[in-house]
Amino acid sequence: MGDIASASKKIAMNHQTGGFEGLLKRSWPRIEQVMPKHMSRERMFQLALSAYNQTPGLAQCTPQSVLSCLMKCSALGMEPSAVDGLGRAYILPYNNRKTGHKEAQFILGYKGMIDLARRSGQLVDISARAVHEGDEFDYEYGLTESLRHVPSTEPVDDRKLTHVYMVAHFRDGGHYFDVMSKAEVDSIRKRSKASDRGPWVTDYEAMAKKTVVRRAFPYLPVSVESAMDVAADETTPVAVDDEGISLFADEIEAPEAQTAIEGNVEDAPDGVDHETGEIR
Repeated sequence: MGDIASASKKIAMNHQTGGFEGLLKRSWPRIEQVMPKHMSRERMFQLALSAYNQTPGLAQCTPQSVLSCLMKCSALGMEPSAVDGLGRAYILPYNNRKTGHKEAQFILGYKGMIDLARRSGQLVDISARAVHEGDEFDYEYGLTESLRHVPSTEPVDDRKLTHVYMVAHFRDGGHYFDVMSKAEVDSIRKRSKASDRGPWVTDYEAMAKKTVVRRAFPYLPVSVESAMDVAADETTPVAVDDEGISLFADEIEAPEAQTAIEGNVEDAPDGVDHETGEIR
């Protein structure tokens, strides 16, 4: 219990009003190093602050886990979707029963999964669609594979989802498709740590599409790196150096860092509001 109490006290110290902005400011050079060149450093800083401020529960998560998730988003070139709504990546809190406190969890969105697949350069196209009651839908596996989907003209909001499917066309002329029933999707959802919050609640259909794309990933011509990124979905990333030491240990543990965390930090990057993360 002593370790848990100590960890909880440290989390509270690191998450006082204004504290996270200062912590992120000190950690930013490390996070910037993994960003793709096309990403705006200023915009990503803004979205990181906004995601933290607008996602209930992140303030109670360990600082290392939040920063590691932000580093994962940056490395993949994906902005936290709790803010931009694009559905590429999410950062959500969950209770770690082993440690007794909350940790941030990285979750790929539907569009993020599609992006990773397309980065291989070996796909002409990849898409996922939802099937609802009233649609004409049939498919067949085997030597003569076929898939046919004719959506109904009735409003989707009035019809229940029955299946989701994905189709990928390869540059060599081949293709791959997979179909999942709603029952299969819900079975996967039950295993998720975030099954009762976040995109599973607010964007169920998008998460259902992601689920079928994820199941198909081992059969797609994607890079080893992309496959590893998908495998890390719905986990807490571990950002460590070659010696296994946390990349953010110095920023969180240093006495001078603790002093800054306890104060009201006002030295965010030029042009960024330290309280809201908005660009002035």
